[in-house]
Amino acid sequence: MRRIAVFWAVLVLSEPLSAQFIEDALRFARMDGFPTPRAGALGIGYAGIADDFAALYYNPAGLVLIPSSVELSGGLLFAHNASRTEFLGTTPVTSASNSTALTHLGAAATQRWNRKTRIGLAIGYILENDYELTLRYGGFNPSSSIIAYWTDQSSRPSSNRAFRLYLADTVGGRLITPVRDSLQQSGFVRERGGMHSLSGGIAFELSQWAALGFSVSLKYGRYRYGRSYTESDVLNRYNWLDTVGFSNVDFDRLELEEELSQEAQGITGSIGLLVRMGEFLRLGLTAAFPTFFQVTEKFSQEATAYFDNGDRRSVRESGENSYNVITPFRFGAAVGLHLPQTGLTFCAAASYNDVTQLEFTDAPPALLRLNRAILEQLVGQTAWGGGIEWTPELLPMSFRVGFTAITSPYQQDIAGATTRIYSTGAALYLQPNLRLDFLLRWVEWSELRSNYGGSLSQYLLHRRPVTIAAGLTYRY
Repeated sequence: MRRIAVFWAVLVLSEPLSAQFIEDALRFARMDGFPTPRAGALGIGYAGIADDFAALYYNPAGLVLIPSSVELSGGLLFAHNASRTEFLGTTPVTSASNSTALTHLGAAATQRWNRKTRIGLAIGYILENDYELTLRYGGFNPSSSIIAYWTDQSSRPSSNRAFRLYLADTVGGRLITPVRDSLQQSGFVRERGGMHSLSGGIAFELSQWAALGFSVSLKYGRYRYGRSYTESDVLNRYNWLDTVGFSNVDFDRLELEEELSQEAQGITGSIGLLVRMGEFLRLGLTAAFPTFFQVTEKFSQEATAYFDNGDRRSVRESGENSYNVITPFRFGAAVGLHLPQTGLTFCAAASYNDVTQLEFTDAPPALLRLNRAILEQLVGQTAWGGGIEWTPELLPMSFRVGFTAITSPYQQDIAGATTRIYSTGAALYLQPNLRLDFLLRWVEWSELRSNYGGSLSQYLLHRRPVTIAAGLTYRY
């Protein structure tokens, strides 16, 4: 899903270590989350039904549809985050990590204000996104090295990492390094964290067939990134030190450790309109307002060069940063069709998110320049999909299936960059007012990431997370 040369987690090394790239903003505008197991099973199409606590997330106007006075709901998930990488033509490498979390915990209620007006209220916690990911890559690179990349980024020895590691030197007035290619490269990446929200909403019936709803969300999250990277002279090509022309150096290997921790807090809201035509048809329109995030981060990097004679040289850098990110409006439309004779409900929805309006604010000039890159490289993002829910008359159960597709936010991208979400689920009614929901959800998408220096060293990442979730809903 990321464009060729702009993976933020590379922590580009031409400037003091930082993590301020387009992907920092995109992560706050993700569209692949789900609030409850039932909504997750129906995908984005759930917005066409929107008649329980999850309406708070999709269309707050649907809160008036909760049939009882009070609804209590909660859920848990287990995610198996599988990944596969392709790097430098080597055999693909698979990795995986697991995560367990609370999907949601909340309460909703409806009350008659008078004979003509019904009011719906909801408040609760929702896990909006899980950032868990582990990946590995490795291969022999005959044409470039991160050492050469560092050398070419700065002409000042005092700020050049390769020079400070004794892997580059000044010859003829310019910095050079003999270590430019033919190295074994390998990396291990771990991403963790999530985005959470505490949300509240209210809905009013405008008439017997129409309702209007509003929601407010306080968002908070943490993202942690770590990478262990190594370059090794497996061919023993760099095996002696030229102290005059620096045409060679007794280089053995480079080890690089990178760490990043980000904290984010934000506030947003939404408005929704729901129109009902009898009990058969529902139409919904929503607008999610921009989210204003405040981001603080801490980062560090330690690089160590090892030499054939047993010497080694280390460089460590660390720092802190802060900036704001503003996400764009998100507009959605949905439809739901219920056929009571068959117990079938069909739903479909679409949402548009113009990520070209993402913006960094209250930041240094180097970061503010990314706002131009956002306009040049990104494009509006669309999510669409549908679902089916079937409740057979003779069974205390419901069965669900859904599909969602989310287009890439980049103008130019690779095949497979569209996110595809497949989901299925079921509900078991333990009592008429007590429902146990189950979800099985798997996601597929691919992205091209940079190891360093844009197109100099890239790997293709295929992500295949599988989520199992269960939730309990009680109404009285």
